[in-house]
Amino acid sequence: MRRIYLFIGTLIVIGLLSWAGIAIAGSKTPAEQQIDSLQQQAAGAGDPTAAALLLEKAAPLSAAQAAQATAQANAPQKSSELCGLAPALDANATPAPTVEIPRGISDWLQPPFSTQDVTVTNQWNDQVDGVWLTAYAGALGQDPEQGVIIAVDAQGNYTRYLLGAGSGAAQFVAAEGALVTVETTGGATLTLDMAKLALTDSAGTALAGTLQAAPEAIAAPSLCK
Repeated sequence: MRRIYLFIGTLIVIGLLSWAGIAIAGSKTPAEQQIDSLQQQAAGAGDPTAAALLLEKAAPLSAAQAAQATAQANAPQKSSELCGLAPALDANATPAPTVEIPRGISDWLQPPFSTQDVTVTNQWNDQVDGVWLTAYAGALGQDPEQGVIIAVDAQGNYTRYLLGAGSGAAQFVAAEGALVTVETTGGATLTLDMAKLALTDSAGTALAGTLQAAPEAIAAPSLCK
């Protein structure tokens, strides 16, 4: 009888541990789960070259996570009068590791957009006047033949440029400083000036952009939410 009780108790403990593991995994974002998966694959890879490629693929994802954490840390703090006192910082806390954000054009990325909204081809990251700027190239999720460029300025504002029906998906192909060359599968060539936040076609005509809300995944939480 005692063995039966011990067996049942063991099953209960195993069940609780499994449930806890699922709960912890479920609390991670898709990007965090993808990073964990790549790192686990790299750790288990027998080929050093394959492991290095997996870690190289995970690096920009980790950089995007670090950039998101920095943006959230710089968000306005909740008012202590309205929302209660903010927790004190732990002076003994271990500082987070510094992750270098890849400069220039990158194919390894975790875009903050739903694929139903935008299918991202690649992105560009670099510093202009000491501030990190980002731009995404791709096509509309519901219309892959309509190219789109989304630029993020120094204030974190998102500006969307639609390249017109039938333009084809957009892709960044070259960059020199803040000037980024864009090509579409339809054969068009454009220039994105991230310093001036301007997109022009091959004839020098400026294309109008439209401000859009920040993606929900990185939108700053409202006060006292």
